[in-house]
Amino acid sequence: MEARRRAREATRRANEARATRQKANIENAANYMVAKARLAEIDVWETERLAAVTDGVRAEAAKRRAGTRAEAGAAVRLLQESGETLTTIAELTGDGIGEVRAMLRHAPKAEKATARAVSDSVGGDGGADQQ
Repeated sequence: MEARRRAREATRRANEARATRQKANIENAANYMVAKARLAEIDVWETERLAAVTDGVRAEAAKRRAGTRAEAGAAVRLLQESGETLTTIAELTGDGIGEVRAMLRHAPKAEKATARAVSDSVGGDGGADQQ
């Protein structure tokens, strides 16, 4: 009888140990699954942040390019106003005529130049003959 009791006690302890191990395994598996879900969320967050930063950088770069192109166009316009042709401007700058024309398209509108021409004109024609 003593042997049976010891066998039942050993079986009970083994079952308790197995149940404890299974409970710990379930908890660890749940922790693993939660961590994997957080990893997916981090990947989404990273993608969104990079897109936002990239959009901001691209917007700033576009703004800077526009301003710089406007400066280049204004310089071409001033060269033209001083009597230079696109050909001579291209030779002077080392760029092709197409590039010079492209920059000229970005020049600020001639509102200030027109106002200056109106105030400078003696005949009062408002500089209508100017390009």
